[in-house]
Amino acid sequence: MKRAKYVRKNKRRLRTTATAFAVLALFAVFSGTCLGLSKSIENTEVVGVSQSVQNMLHAAAVPTQKLPDLTILPERNPSSTPEEKPLEPEAPPAQQYDVLPNDPYPLLYAAKVEQEKVDPKDRVAYLTFDDGPSSLTIPLLDVLDQYNVKATFFVVGKTDEESLNAMKEIVKRGHTIAVHTYTHDYKKIYTSVDAYLEDFAKIHKLIKDTTGVNTALYRFAGGSINSYNKQTAKAIIAEMSRRGYVYFDWNVDSGDATRNNTESQIYSHAVNDSKRFSRPVILCHNTDAKKATLNQMPKIIEALQKSGYRFDVLRPETKPVVFHIPED
Repeated sequence: MKRAKYVRKNKRRLRTTATAFAVLALFAVFSGTCLGLSKSIENTEVVGVSQSVQNMLHAAAVPTQKLPDLTILPERNPSSTPEEKPLEPEAPPAQQYDVLPNDPYPLLYAAKVEQEKVDPKDRVAYLTFDDGPSSLTIPLLDVLDQYNVKATFFVVGKTDEESLNAMKEIVKRGHTIAVHTYTHDYKKIYTSVDAYLEDFAKIHKLIKDTTGVNTALYRFAGGSINSYNKQTAKAIIAEMSRRGYVYFDWNVDSGDATRNNTESQIYSHAVNDSKRFSRPVILCHNTDAKKATLNQMPKIIEALQKSGYRFDVLRPETKPVVFHIPED
């Protein structure tokens, strides 16, 4: 009985050992051939083996790829991350002008400039044209272009297409454009400072909107002193000067606004009266009715050039020619 138990016990040990050796042998064979067969196994179906086993074999045959080195970044602390701030509007420029409280025209100011020094030997003629633009503005500009002469135009409030185009041409061709009056209604604009400012602001805006020029120059309708503004002239001039605007009267009148003056008389006044000054500011007009002025302009320019004058435009720094304001 003991021998039978011993034999059965040894048989179990032998089967266990054999099984272990078999497993080790299979593992060795599998390990040795796995890499060599990996490429073929990937594309070859193993006959007689279940699909799940084939899947396992294919997975085992795929070589392991080396992962790239990764740089581990420290975690960002949201509380320490700078936030994007909205753009802040630029600080307004320093106040340049003495704007009064409740000023109805807070933007109606011009930078004040120093007057230029005048060379007494320099003979400069300033051609100025009031009351345009008109149908004669472009023809006049063409004449000025022929002689390479620049002039100053004090314009009124006209908004038709022809007039607006003429205003643009004045600027485009290098001339000075300035304020005269919007309505040219003496009785209305000279009743008070406020009435004058209202008219001035309107024509100033028209010039700026049309040409882009923020002009600082103006000329009073009828001149700075006339029969309509005797009571208000001083106050208006003081207010306009406070705002930085510069006005020009004239010291030579071509006479083209005087009824029945002939073309020869216009020429004579413009040329002969100019010779009395080293810096004549010549008053002319540019309405539809002033064809005589247009016709005489070539002769006027040639005569003054022969007399040694050059031509220029008026500027804020030009020494102004103004009428004498009587004392009260």
